[in-house]
Amino acid sequence: MPGAKELDPGDSIEQYLGNKVREARLALGREWTQTLVATKTFSSKSRISEIERGEDPPDRRLAEKLEIVLSLPSGTLTDLVKILTVQNVRDYAQTYMRRQLDATAIHEFSIVVPGLLQTAGYARAAMEAGLAGDATQIGEYVRRRLERQAVLDQPDPPWMVTVLDEACLRRDMGGGQVMREQIEHLVAMCERPNVNIQVLPMKGAPVAGSVSLLTLPKGQRGAYTEGYETGKYTEEPSEVMRFQRVYDLLQQGALGVRASLELMRSIAKEHDD
Repeated sequence: MPGAKELDPGDSIEQYLGNKVREARLALGREWTQTLVATKTFSSKSRISEIERGEDPPDRRLAEKLEIVLSLPSGTLTDLVKILTVQNVRDYAQTYMRRQLDATAIHEFSIVVPGLLQTAGYARAAMEAGLAGDATQIGEYVRRRLERQAVLDQPDPPWMVTVLDEACLRRDMGGGQVMREQIEHLVAMCERPNVNIQVLPMKGAPVAGSVSLLTLPKGQRGAYTEGYETGKYTEEPSEVMRFQRVYDLLQQGALGVRASLELMRSIAKEHDD
């Protein structure tokens, strides 16, 4: 196991965060070993060591536990994790990702399963298909994407209404088992009071890409559109309204919630064949 090393908090956010954790632990006394912190956060000594060395930062849930256990002010670590989460997405999507973390409502149309609703298997298959960055780092990209789903697990999560193109449910992304598990996950997510999924049937006319509308805490609105290798986020009222009309038309052509659930269950069974 690598030993402790001197960290320069200016080297990176990961190392700055690691330095914060180590300093807080040591300030509590000699009995506060990495093993003790690991026990109190339901983690492992090696995981705490990686965090303190700045090699592998915590996800938001572990960061929250560390703040409580180490008596750090709320936000000391979780705010840094938010920044790291945003830094791991492409430049054109960073503002959208920051806003998404604080949104009170998310209305989205997508021709693929949105990141907040993806399983690990589907996310990996999608990234392999699009060659998202260095292929050797896809595992890390998948982990980061799944960590961002914590936004739906907050005490007061955003209201999320998603219209999915039926084609994305039928497309064999990663194989039958991956698709079956993904669709079953979508059905399970619909059991949450804050998640609503509708399917735009094949006879409906989709747009060439995704459209996402955010409602922010103070009532501001934002719109994000994305295609392959390109995307744009705007809070310009006239632009947001234009994309709102696009979304409204797509939703009008979608199946109702109950019919959508029935169709998703039916398509999941087809992936068994």
